[in-house]
Amino acid sequence: MAKIKQGLFGPLTGKLGSVVGSSWMGIPYLKKAQKYVKNPKRSPAQKANNQKFAYVNEWLVPFHAYIVIGFDTLAIGKTALAAALSSVYNTVFSGTMPELAIDYSQMQISKGSLRGLSNVTLSYVEPHLIDIRWDDNSGPYTHFDDQVMAVFYNEELKVTDGFIGNVNRTDRAYQFALDPQLIGKPLHAYIATTSFNRKKASDTIYLGLLPPL
Repeated sequence: MAKIKQGLFGPLTGKLGSVVGSSWMGIPYLKKAQKYVKNPKRSPAQKANNQKFAYVNEWLVPFHAYIVIGFDTLAIGKTALAAALSSVYNTVFSGTMPELAIDYSQMQISKGSLRGLSNVTLSYVEPHLIDIRWDDNSGPYTHFDDQVMAVFYNEELKVTDGFIGNVNRTDRAYQFALDPQLIGKPLHAYIATTSFNRKKASDTIYLGLLPPL
């Protein structure tokens, strides 16, 4: 594949003979035109891998609002969603379809070099209200207005709830009101931090399965 910095009349788009001109993430390129193959044969392993890929893509949908921010710093030449998929594909999901196993403790809503929170605890104040507390671990390479991001996921409903920002690292506590449909449901809990300008992010901390009050 050859990249085009600047053609005679600008980057080529569309098909020209045996090549196709296009662009991705703002980068123009040429590639060989694909030949149409009628009913291509795929091995059982290829079919299983395609099924797994489709399943993981669908499974991540409820997390999209969070991972587009949490993985933005890793979106170099790819989207944040693609970076997240690459990161969790083989760590969270193991086995083959339809016997695919999910390790919820390995799920990541964010990944990066920013310092995460310390000594995070969760407890219910009321059936709909989660109290989140952590230590103020401000120091070198952090800032007082680093933002907290938390996600709560229910397996049965395949639904997330959470928040991004408006809560600072130095606040040390926050009470979050759950979506009514998640009240009384067990929730996998994740927390991370991002810089105020979203240019840095921390690794994810898995806080375990939070049982209902």
